[in-house]
Amino acid sequence: MRNIRIFLRVLRETTIGLKRSGWSNWLVISILAVALTIFGGVLQTTMAIKGVVSSWGSQLEISAYLKDGFDPQKVARNVSQLPDVQLVEIVPKEVAWAEMQTNYKVAALNNPLPNTLHIKLANVQAVEKTADKLKTFSSIEHIRFPLKVARNLNKVRQFLEIAGFVITGALSAATLVVIGNTIHLVIQSRQREIEILSLTGVSPWYIKGPLILQGASYGMGAALIASAFLFGLHAYMDPYIHEQLLSFLPMNSTGLDAGLLPTLVVVLTLGVAVGAGGSAWTSGRFIKI
Repeated sequence: MRNIRIFLRVLRETTIGLKRSGWSNWLVISILAVALTIFGGVLQTTMAIKGVVSSWGSQLEISAYLKDGFDPQKVARNVSQLPDVQLVEIVPKEVAWAEMQTNYKVAALNNPLPNTLHIKLANVQAVEKTADKLKTFSSIEHIRFPLKVARNLNKVRQFLEIAGFVITGALSAATLVVIGNTIHLVIQSRQREIEILSLTGVSPWYIKGPLILQGASYGMGAALIASAFLFGLHAYMDPYIHEQLLSFLPMNSTGLDAGLLPTLVVVLTLGVAVGAGGSAWTSGRFIKI
């Protein structure tokens, strides 16, 4: 029962602290909301682009041309056992030759085309590794795959991961500074009151708790504003992206939508954690009990 009374008093002190801060509350929440909006936008864009890159990468194929005398079905079974191989499609040389004769004017001669395997992989990173393994097959005469595209897609993925990490770190540091400065001002305005409470033996939680909850309130409010803005922006842009972008790019649309909910959860969690963490760090630094 005593703990409940202390908790209610802490909540009351938190409310009083928010009222005392006045217009500075909106200033802190606005600055933090901008930072979280930028962070959330970068995170969602990064996740969406990574999904697009993965979608493109999953459509990359390795074409393996077989030597004469080898059974395509048997070779396809062996190839399908390789790691990261998702699908193996057999194109018999008779089918390829018939299509060529249909599309082009070809002289009457014996079929010169080989049996071909079209190999789809689970991810773009495995293209070069799988191609090297296919070269060891005695039944495969030649392989062809978009090496430059695979390498460029890998570079794009790596760049997005590094950029997202750097931007996340920078915005988190900026947010901690904003929260810390605000709580420091609150501590200065209550310096005499805090000293009296400390001398009378009041629990540290009772003194620091309202400041921590005040910072968490800033983070919660800013995160809700940022999440609402990101959700509205996504709802506004979604029809244009699906109608114009997906109409001419061969990719799966789920890669564009998958990042919204995780982004909102991360923004909300980060806002509260950074707000409370910044307040706890500042109160621990300037309040000596």
